[in-house]
Amino acid sequence: MKVFIKFFIIAALFIVTFNNAYAKESKSRSNDGWFLVGYSYTFPDSGAMEGLQGPATITIGGDLWRFIGLELTLGGRWETQNYYSSANIGGTNYPYEATNLLWSFDMKPYLMLQPKLGVDMISLRPYFGIGPSFHFTGINSTEELLGSSSSYKDSASSFDVGVSVKAGLRLQAIKFLFVGVGTEYLYHQAKLNNKTYDFSGWTVGSEGGVIG
Repeated sequence: MKVFIKFFIIAALFIVTFNNAYAKESKSRSNDGWFLVGYSYTFPDSGAMEGLQGPATITIGGDLWRFIGLELTLGGRWETQNYYSSANIGGTNYPYEATNLLWSFDMKPYLMLQPKLGVDMISLRPYFGIGPSFHFTGINSTEELLGSSSSYKDSASSFDVGVSVKAGLRLQAIKFLFVGVGTEYLYHQAKLNNKTYDFSGWTVGSEGGVIG
């Protein structure tokens, strides 16, 4: 709950700060669209040690009215876990190696606040976005007895719904180039093989693409 309170405070400050920049604007702008690719680094919540790497993302967005827009971000996250243990078979302990591949394909539609400060040739666009997040999440497990050809494979997947909030700063340069940096908080939990994984946490990253 404290996290969401912070987000609402940030959103309120964002609106108040940039509202004056558009107080004298009499016409809407709704003709800008953008395409971005990006990559982020994940900082999982303190209780979420299963933080996935990534995300690598593709974002498609556009203006609706003045500084209000919509974005859709498609992304992938992953983590590979390797560990060694032993299994007791017929009273004898046999060492084995286990590998878990955790992955998630994310779809995140955002309602965006993105003021334009400057002209088309070069402008700054601070942004704030919030929306639901939809996740196809899975785990692929492999256990192999060392020194033999015996192995065991298992997999599970689920569909999960979460919430995502992000903020950052984008730069439009030489009219069509669009680059930015930002941070995002994602709430995402998944249940796989009767175990609940908490993939919630912060990401920070950069993106680049075109706008027109």
